[in-house]
Amino acid sequence: MFKNCLHCNVSYMCLKIKNFKLKIWILVVLCLAFIFPAKAYGQSLSLSIWPPLLEVIIQPGKTVTQVYKLTNNSDHELQISPQIFPFEPVGEKGLIRIEIPKEVRPPGRSDLSKKDQGFFSFENAELNQPFGVAVGQTKELVLKIIIPSSNPQNDYYYTLLFSTSEIPADKKSQSSSVTQIGSNILLTVSRLGTPNLSGKIKEFSAPIIIDSFSPTNFKAIVANTGSSFWKPFGKITITGILKQKDEIKLLEQNVLADSSRELAINSFKPQLPIGPFKASLEFSLNENETNKLYAETDFWYLPYKLFSGILILIILTFFVKKLRSRRV
Repeated sequence: MFKNCLHCNVSYMCLKIKNFKLKIWILVVLCLAFIFPAKAYGQSLSLSIWPPLLEVIIQPGKTVTQVYKLTNNSDHELQISPQIFPFEPVGEKGLIRIEIPKEVRPPGRSDLSKKDQGFFSFENAELNQPFGVAVGQTKELVLKIIIPSSNPQNDYYYTLLFSTSEIPADKKSQSSSVTQIGSNILLTVSRLGTPNLSGKIKEFSAPIIIDSFSPTNFKAIVANTGSSFWKPFGKITITGILKQKDEIKLLEQNVLADSSRELAINSFKPQLPIGPFKASLEFSLNENETNKLYAETDFWYLPYKLFSGILILIILTFFVKKLRSRRV
């Protein structure tokens, strides 16, 4: 009986040692896997473009040129096809919808609908005509924008889209990997070069009560009621009952014609987050504009989470004391 028990104990100890060694080896293998990850040999398509955004104010009958730089950051040669499509703003988050026609345009023609009277061309390439870019090479394309004299004063928005695909070693085979990169063009046609800007503040608000340990997230929605895009140049000023004063500078975000946009605003938290606060939003539609749009909102900073925790603690203490008194 004693020998059997001793044998069982020894066997059990051996099994534990083996399991322990197995766990150690598994841990070592996992650590090596994180330190020396397996190499991925799949190829990737990577293309950079400059400038990513082009803003132009042009008079009818004039011509503008812009140099675009395309850099192939992939590990293989790329085939690139340039196209131009109009786009329109969608929603209030700064999104756009590119209007891609169903029919395929022949090489050398822009992919624009008949209502668009602007004319685009490349001086050293053709629209819809693919060309190759070697590994690490930067290719420059000169885009020419010609506005007819009869073109009405208005805003026109386009996306210069580059479709990239891998050039296979076997020229007969076709590549299945395709990526696209684009540069938006904001084109304002104005005879005097100073378009009339118009806008309004649709909403400026903050939560009425904010916990003293939490930041404030302001909500500001502005509307462009004119025919030309603009940027808000201004700030949000926050003042408190204890004479606190802080400022948040607005980011220069494009608000396109006949659209609304919710501005991206950094979170705010005062040094003394207690009591009532007032926030005022004030901005102009360009850097030189003297007329400004204005709105304000009020809110309170209260440590209600702390008060709630203290209240719960008081209630629990009361019930504990009451239970103890009953037992006694």
